Amino acid sequence: MQRALSLDQSPSLSLTLPLFANVPFFGLLAALLALYSGPELFNSRWHPATLALTHAWTLGIVGSAMFASLTHILAVACNVRIQVSSGRALVFWSLLSVGTLLLMTGFLSWQSWTYTLAGIFLALALGGYLLTVMLALWHSRHDVFRGAKEIVAPIRLALLGLLLTVLTGLAMLVALASEQAVANLLNLHMMMGLAAWAGLLLLAMSFQLLPIFQITELYPAPLVRWLPWVVSVLLIAQWALASLPGSWLPVRDLVTYLIFLSYGLWAVITWARLWQRKRPTAGASTLFWYSSLSSLLIAVLLNFWTHNPAASNTELAIGVLLIMGALGSVVCGMLYTIVPFLLWREAQKHVSMDTDNTEHTRTLLRFIPKTANYIPASTARTHWALHSLSLALWTGASLGIESFTWIAAPALLLSFAILSWNLWTAWQRYRNSLHAIRAYQAEHHIAAKPHCPES
Repeated sequence: MQRALSLDQSPSLSLTLPLFANVPFFGLLAALLALYSGPELFNSRWHPATLALTHAWTLGIVGSAMFASLTHILAVACNVRIQVSSGRALVFWSLLSVGTLLLMTGFLSWQSWTYTLAGIFLALALGGYLLTVMLALWHSRHDVFRGAKEIVAPIRLALLGLLLTVLTGLAMLVALASEQAVANLLNLHMMMGLAAWAGLLLLAMSFQLLPIFQITELYPAPLVRWLPWVVSVLLIAQWALASLPGSWLPVRDLVTYLIFLSYGLWAVITWARLWQRKRPTAGASTLFWYSSLSSLLIAVLLNFWTHNPAASNTELAIGVLLIMGALGSVVCGMLYTIVPFLLWREAQKHVSMDTDNTEHTRTLLRFIPKTANYIPASTARTHWALHSLSLALWTGASLGIESFTWIAAPALLLSFAILSWNLWTAWQRYRNSLHAIRAYQAEHHIAAKPHCPES
C-alpha cells in the first residue's frame, strides 16, 4: 500500500473547486426545498420533492465531490493524471449542475421536456467524465505507483458501477419522458449508484487515505484485495436475479443482505482502525468519518427489519442513512481536508522561490496561512455537530417521529449554512493572502511569479 502521496501532482484549483462549491450550493437548495415541502416530504420515498432531494444529494452534493476527489486520488496516490483544460472542466461542471437542476425540476413538475433536457445534459457530462477518466487510466496503466495498484482495481470497478448507474438512469428518463413505467429499473439504478459507484469508490479512498491522514494502521491485505471483488460479484448476481420471476425474491433478498453485510464488515474494521489511530485529537474529518461509519452500520441493521410488518418507511430511513449519512458525512469531512490544501498550494504558486533576496521569499511565504488555519477547528466541529443533529432528525422523521418532521429541514439548512460560511472564510483567507503577497511585491519591486494554469 502506498503510504505517501505525490501532492505536487494535485490538479489545479480551477479544475475542481467549482465541483466542491456545488456541495454547499445544492445543500442549501435541498434544505430550502425541504423547508418549502414540509412534513409531507417524509410520507413516501416517491413524493416528488423526495425524488428531487435525493438527486440533489446524489448528483449535486455527493456526486460533485466524488467526481472532484477521484481526480485528486488518481493523481496524487496512483500517478494517473487526468489531462483536462480549465475550459473543459468548466463545461463539465456546467453540464452536470444544469442537468441536476433540470432533473430536480422534472421531478417537481413532471414535465416531459425537463426529463429530456436533463438526460441530454447529464449524458454529456457523465459520459464525458467516464471517457476521460477511463482513457487516463488506460494511458497510465504502466505508470501506476507500485503501492497503489490495489486501489486502482476498486476504482475501475466503481467506474463500471457509475456507467451502469448512468445507463439505467438514462433509460428511466427516456421512460419518464414518454410516460412509461420505470419500476423494473429503479432498484438496479439505486443499487448500482450506491453500492457499486459510490460504495466501491469509498472503499478505495479509505484504503489509501485513512492510513495517511488519520494515521491508522493499514487495512488487512486480504480485505483490500478481495472485498471490492466480493461486492462486485454480489452486485452482478443482483443484476442477474432482477430479471427472474418473483419466486427468486428470497434469493434476491439474501444477496442484498450479503451486500449490506460486506459493507458492514468494512465499517467495523474501519471504526476499529480509527479508534486505534496514532493521531491523539479527533479533528473534524475524523468526526465525520465516525458519523459515516455509524450511519452505515445502522443502515445495515435496519435492512434486516425492512420486511417486518411493524416497519414504517424503513427504506426511506435507509436511504437517508446511506446518502446523507454514510456518503454525505465523508464528503463534508473531505472538504475540510482537500479545500484548505488546494488553497494553500495555489497561494504558494504566486511566490517566486528564486528571488535575489531569500528574505523576501521567506516573508512572502509567511503571508500564506497554514492549511490548518484556513478553517478554524472550532467552526468545523460546529458543522459536524449540526450535521449529526440533522442526520438524526432526518432519520427519525423518516421512521415516523412526527415532531422531527418539523425541525429536520431547518436543521439541514443551518448545517449547510455553517458549511458555506466555513468554505467562504477559507476562500477569503486565500484571497487576503494573495493581496498581501501582491502588495509586498509591488512595494519592494519584486517581479510576480508567472502563474500558468495547469491542464
